[in-house]
Amino acid sequence: MERPFRTAVRVGATSVLDESAARVLETVRERAEADTVVVTAATWSRESGGRTTRADVGHGVPGPDPEWVGGAYAAVRPEYYRRTVLGPVPRARDAGERDVLAETLAAARERDVAVYALVDESAAAPELRRRPGFPGCLEVDMWNKPARRPCYANPDYREWHLGFVEDVLTGYEIDGLTWRAERFGPLTLLAQQPTPQGLGLVSCFCRWCLARADERGVDWRRAQTGFRRLVLLNAAVSSGERPVEGVFSSYWRLLLGFPEILAWQSLWTDGQVQLYRDVFGLARAIRPEIEVGWDLDPMATVSPFVRASLDFSELSHICDSLTLGTYDASGGEALGRLARDMSRALFGDLDEGAAYGLLQAMLGVEEASLDEVAEAGLSAEYVRREVARGVTTNEGRCLVYAGIDVGAPALREPSPDGTRGLADADGGPVRSTPERVAAAVGAAHAGGASGIVLGRKYADMRLDELDAVGAAVRALRAA
Repeated sequence: MERPFRTAVRVGATSVLDESAARVLETVRERAEADTVVVTAATWSRESGGRTTRADVGHGVPGPDPEWVGGAYAAVRPEYYRRTVLGPVPRARDAGERDVLAETLAAARERDVAVYALVDESAAAPELRRRPGFPGCLEVDMWNKPARRPCYANPDYREWHLGFVEDVLTGYEIDGLTWRAERFGPLTLLAQQPTPQGLGLVSCFCRWCLARADERGVDWRRAQTGFRRLVLLNAAVSSGERPVEGVFSSYWRLLLGFPEILAWQSLWTDGQVQLYRDVFGLARAIRPEIEVGWDLDPMATVSPFVRASLDFSELSHICDSLTLGTYDASGGEALGRLARDMSRALFGDLDEGAAYGLLQAMLGVEEASLDEVAEAGLSAEYVRREVARGVTTNEGRCLVYAGIDVGAPALREPSPDGTRGLADADGGPVRSTPERVAAAVGAAHAGGASGIVLGRKYADMRLDELDAVGAAVRALRAA
């Protein structure tokens, strides 16, 4: 190959606890030609933590593990959390006294493997909302009641995360830091899917966000009024009602009458991006030599609304790498479900099939039919195209990695708090195959990726799938 091509595997800390760091590293090194592991330093999400629910992976301990809640898998020093009322990040109960990050680093140094620490924000995790002081960090919804997600503008929440970043960077000689967050702003949710109004997903109107709105000259009262009307419209459309003047015209009229809705979506997104800036700046100040990257939700590649909010060009100024969630195997499920959701929201004038056609046209793709796409998954061309888009739009300022799903189950139905994500024990079928993952590796390279990151986590990956990745990487090296 003409350029170095990084091969990384995201490793949940539970795999290190179950198998040992040495065995995990030897497996991914020998089978997948991995030169990097991205190990979870902190997570409360099963997408990056916990055991697999697959029975046929050939390694590790099979799940489910219903008592798993996650937490920090690194040593936590209280002095780094004095700026927040939340106190130190809690240690994961399943780790006991073991320091997973330290164990992984020790094993990696003997095997010439780079170690990146993953921080998964896990904003929707119920365990976080039960922590003392955490309710004070929650967003405030359009009805002025506490919501279910923490607010990016809340200083205690921000300092809690920044304290953990400082704690890890000063305590461990890691090679990189990866940050992962999976949530979207209020207008994105109302445009692309049915959004129950009682779950506090249209936010945030806390005092910190109101102060930021005042600085920008945005009338928060009108923003609230506009969102209240938009939520009622969303609820009516999702239940099958159609306004006389049409769904899209009704949505658009509300945006014209209440431009504060768009301003509030921008305000929310800017809060998320500001935390990225803070993490990047802090990491640069402490360890300027390490790589800092953002691991982006797969919806950033299949949703035009999320795509518009996450500007790769802007993000490339505040990171060293972007990992795009080009999950082709489970991505068919995501694309089909999004089309169906859109036909019950902003594009409620269209039936599911027409909404699917429109969505494909907006994304510039031509995949399997709506009835077949979940089973078929997305094509390798989707991986190549999305990587090429990321490479082009960031204008060479940062590296672009392709996130490839190996063993990831199909999407689950939205959870009670309205979030969506990859399945846990009650999820759908796994559609990755050795042939598919090998094709995705080749497509990532063809699109100009600087490497690949295998997800969602090592515990889900079958050995023959890892072998296929290794064969594909060796073939690229020989080309």
